[in-house]
Amino acid sequence: MKQFFNTHFLSVILFATLSFASVAHAADAVKEISVNEVKQFVDSKAKNVAILDANNENAREDAGVVPSAILLTSYNKYALSELPADKNTTLVFYCYNSYCQASHAAAERAIEAGYKDARVMKAGIVGWNKLINKAGV
Repeated sequence: MKQFFNTHFLSVILFATLSFASVAHAADAVKEISVNEVKQFVDSKAKNVAILDANNENAREDAGVVPSAILLTSYNKYALSELPADKNTTLVFYCYNSYCQASHAAAERAIEAGYKDARVMKAGIVGWNKLINKAGV
């Protein structure tokens, strides 16, 4: 019985360690992108780039959305079919502001699904709006 318990316990520890390593790898794969860089993508209508809004409806009503953004149904439970089919597409996620972590969670989900380039506009829609208002656009 002791042998079974030790083997079972070690299996649980190994599984937990591997799961944590996978999540940590996804988090490491997510890069940050500046508001100015995202604005360049939007202005140039860059091909093979998708901007994804990880905010909820209340945040969108409050602060708006980045032009051409895909509105995810949820930051952590969105259907993968909401993302572009081409896994080489650059994905740019954003949420409300620099304190919000929804965009990071959404980007990590995309990386785990096999997308190669997931980025986060850490400043969020608040940072976007500051840039746009400053520019007078």
